[in-house]
This record gives sequence, structure tokens and C-alpha cells, in this order.
Amino acid sequence: MKRLFILVLITPLLVAASIHKYYLSVTDVVYNEESQSVQMITRLFYDDLEDVLQERYDKTLIVDATYDQDNLDRYLKKYLSQKIVITINGEKEEAVYIGKKYEDDYVVCYLEVPNIKSVSGLQIYNTLLTDLFPDQKNMVHTEVYGKKKSFLFTREKPKGLLKF
Repeated sequence: MKRLFILVLITPLLVAASIHKYYLSVTDVVYNEESQSVQMITRLFYDDLEDVLQERYDKTLIVDATYDQDNLDRYLKKYLSQKIVITINGEKEEAVYIGKKYEDDYVVCYLEVPNIKSVSGLQIYNTLLTDLFPDQKNMVHTEVYGKKKSFLFTREKPKGLLKF
């Protein structure tokens, strides 16, 4: 009887937890001294990325290998440039969209800011998916001169600053 009571009590909690959708992106930002560039890798869930790109640009867009990849890259480049803004040494920099690849449940996007001789300050503004998903969280891991720091950005707190 006690087991049945515990099962009846816990089952609704487990069902509610499995129904809840998590909204999370992960971005790695690394300063590569050898190539003198800031390199970024961003991971976004397929379905969330597709929803936001359809909402903003084209209802027929599909985020997978069957869709016109040149068209998808054009939208990704535009979206990422608006949602990830990087300021290095007090200067806003343009991140170059390198490309993407598909992995499991997410899309991995590659960006780079070339010609950065040194980094004394790094500010990151990340509002990926926050306009469509209010609960979106954007985790950003940075590594500059061997120093690592992580940020968790939300709709209410979309930026962080590092000084070196």
C-alpha cells in the first residue's frame, strides 16, 4: 500500500517534468593567439532554431539537410549577426559566419572574428531565441589567454564583460 501511495504521488511529478521543454543554447568563445582570431561555436536545437527562423523570415524554411543549404545559411548568417554581438577591446566586431553542421538534435554554427592581435576586453551580447522563447537560456563559455569564464544569459540579462 505504501508503494502504491508513493507511486501515485510521484507519477504526476515525473510526467510534468518530462513534458516541460527546456530552451538552451551553448556557445564556446575562444581567442586563438596563433591565428589571431576569436572563434565561436554555437549549438542550437533544430526545432527551436527552425521555429525562430520561420517566425522571422520564411514559414516554409526547414532546418535539415533536405532544405536548400545556401538559403538556410543566408538566414542563419543574418539571424546570428543580429543575436550574437561581440565587442573586443571596446570595438564592436563583425563575426564572420563560417558554416554549420548537423549533430544529433542540434545545429552547430561556426563564427569567427579575424585579425584580433590581442584581447584586453571582451563583451558578449547573446539574445539567441529569446524573442520567441521567454525561458530561453544561453550558456556562453569563454577562454582567453588560458582563462576560462562562463556566463548564463537570459532575456533579462543578455550580456557579459571580461577584462584582461
